[in-house]
Amino acid sequence: MPSLPAPSTPLCDLELPALSLSAREQLTRLCAFLYVVRLPEIQTRALLADYTPEIHTQGVHCASVVRGERSFGEWRRWRALRPLRDPDLPELVSELDRFASRWQPRALSAAARVADADDREELEDYLGAPVERPSRTWRAKACVRCIEHLAEAPVPAYQATWAALVDEGIQTELARFHEVLKTVQDFIATAPIDADEIADIQAAREESAASVAAWLAARRRQFTGHFTEETLNLLALGEPVPPPLPEVPLSVLARFRPAARA
Repeated sequence: MPSLPAPSTPLCDLELPALSLSAREQLTRLCAFLYVVRLPEIQTRALLADYTPEIHTQGVHCASVVRGERSFGEWRRWRALRPLRDPDLPELVSELDRFASRWQPRALSAAARVADADDREELEDYLGAPVERPSRTWRAKACVRCIEHLAEAPVPAYQATWAALVDEGIQTELARFHEVLKTVQDFIATAPIDADEIADIQAAREESAASVAAWLAARRRQFTGHFTEETLNLLALGEPVPPPLPEVPLSVLARFRPAARA
């Protein structure tokens, strides 16, 4: 396999570890549900229970993530925007970190000078909230985005706080911040794939599988009273775990036609 897969390569074509038993079970249930709920006699009643194409699309998306059918290019775009790990660019990452560490206290100081007590408290809560992200790059980006929002909010107190930061020279430094951020993100988007990234892809699949249980539980609550227990089991919403379906393309599972209501 090349060090950098083609953007169109499905993640499942990479050398990924096997899913956990619980993740495989949730995927089996989800695919069975998505297949059966499309059947005309089931679909009509599902529509009467307010099951919508939008809800169906949510389920199909979850299945695509767990199966690993997202493209490598899509994964990399997401990873560059929200990096779970900092790249091996310590000086640039530190520069991003320093910018956020320098300007967040300044923003709080500017907010503390707002005259109205309620506005001041709101700003201090907004600007002082902990920014918890898994990497320094993502954390700095999120922190700076909060500060930039001051300029966009149509609220006088926010505008006044931003104006104070402009007077201190933030706009000049912001240009450099975004230049460095783009360099870091471009590096992430084009770096060779490694074991850490494979682990992150796998973790994303397992996380999505864990969310499937809640999604299916919501469907059981939604369909209870509209279907018999036997049909709920057929929909994989009961206790029994259905046998895995033959490999059904997601394009087939995605076909849910509201016209069935008629």
